[in-house]
Amino acid sequence: MTTGTETYENLDKPALISLLQDRDSELLKFQLAILNSNKREFGTKSEKLTSDQIRLSFEVPTEPVQELLISNEVVVERHTRTVRAKKPLPNDLPREERIYEPEATTCPCCNNELVKIGEERSEELEKIPAQFKIIEHVRIKKACPNCKGAKVLTPPLPPTIFPLERVRVGPGFLSDMLVGKYVDHLPYHRQEQIYRRSGIEIARQRMCDWTAGIVELLMPLYSALTRSVLLSPYIHADETTLKVQDGEEKGKCHTGYLWGFHAPPGVFFHYADSRASEVPLLVLETFRGTLQTDLYAGYNKVLVPNKCERIACLAHVRRKFIEIEKTASKECAQILRRIGDIYHKEKSAKTPAERFEIRERCTKKLLQELLDYVTALQSRTLPQAPLSKAINYMLSQRVEIERIMTSGEFDLDNNAIERQMRPIALGRKNYLFAGSHDGAHRAAVLYSLFNTCKIHNVNPRLWLADVLRRIPSERGLDPNDLLPHCWVPATSEA
Repeated sequence: MTTGTETYENLDKPALISLLQDRDSELLKFQLAILNSNKREFGTKSEKLTSDQIRLSFEVPTEPVQELLISNEVVVERHTRTVRAKKPLPNDLPREERIYEPEATTCPCCNNELVKIGEERSEELEKIPAQFKIIEHVRIKKACPNCKGAKVLTPPLPPTIFPLERVRVGPGFLSDMLVGKYVDHLPYHRQEQIYRRSGIEIARQRMCDWTAGIVELLMPLYSALTRSVLLSPYIHADETTLKVQDGEEKGKCHTGYLWGFHAPPGVFFHYADSRASEVPLLVLETFRGTLQTDLYAGYNKVLVPNKCERIACLAHVRRKFIEIEKTASKECAQILRRIGDIYHKEKSAKTPAERFEIRERCTKKLLQELLDYVTALQSRTLPQAPLSKAINYMLSQRVEIERIMTSGEFDLDNNAIERQMRPIALGRKNYLFAGSHDGAHRAAVLYSLFNTCKIHNVNPRLWLADVLRRIPSERGLDPNDLLPHCWVPATSEA
């Protein structure tokens, strides 16, 4: 076998070692690519620590393993079975009673008339398909019968009836349409088919036009939500892609980005046509506090001295070792087990004060032991090995990882904002792309408000229908009062 014009026999020992290391590194790279491809295609999406990973740590268990086989009998530990009771149906649902009488009305023994001594009730949950109705708003014209040329009086329509000018659909219909797309992931072309089955012809382009009008009404609320999130001292940040049909090349979509920012008041998304660092620099211009992100360099310009500081995401660190665990099973099992211990210890904390107390007492030490173990492991790992890259990813942000332990307010990971990205991922799998950059911006506004409803357990359909009734009619209304976490419904109409 030759390498170029030389054979292995002609190489000196250092050159041969270097060549073999390069070959092993390439083999590991291809092996890892195949493993991750198979995992994405066929494997589970869960990142939970499995029992196989624990066994690979080669550590002595803290408790002795009991012998389960005694001669030919299998010993099964006693356990208590938990029986989950059925949840009662809501009391506010309309109920219909259907009474069934016995066929016989007299006693078969003495022929006396039977009397009622009790009853048995069984509940059946049934569904009535959605119904459309037409509300005719009749305005009575009045005039004086004695005065010729007198003015005819016609009352105006209440502003709560038609939120959009020259659009003859009500707030309930509009809110149901938007919730269908941005919460339940039903593209407008599917809703068009659903409406057609009920005999209603509404083109998807008209629904897009209505969406633009509604977002224009909701912009003051979106701006108020953005300001309230940016006033928080601690924010989660992340970004995800969104295809846009307005591509520079014909037949190709442009890849835009929805930048998400999450804090206790809610979450807001900002659409930009790129992933450049100027985007978070502009959005977070007024922010002062702590930002939790992954290691994406686009946030570096935001994290300047005397402005704000970054803390790392332990879930992203953990994910790097999960991706390469097949190539370094023993080392990855040790690291994943130690990270799992940190999560397990903090699981019982219900408040930031309790979490900080656990950190001072326990998990801060566990984290230092983890970092020291990874640092020692780095010195005996080949530089080009996948394990080395995962280690470098972790140790390059050691200060940001340690900073997590300085407050009980900080989460171990950035999963709070990643959970808010899931509806976007589900939605784009259904509607595939936004029709324009303006459409992508409108999606950012609606995802912001609807996801904030979800965070605060607010019904998005009832919230939007109520807001659309109140925005045109209530002058001087403070947008902050209509945000999901401050909202008090003004009407009981659906």
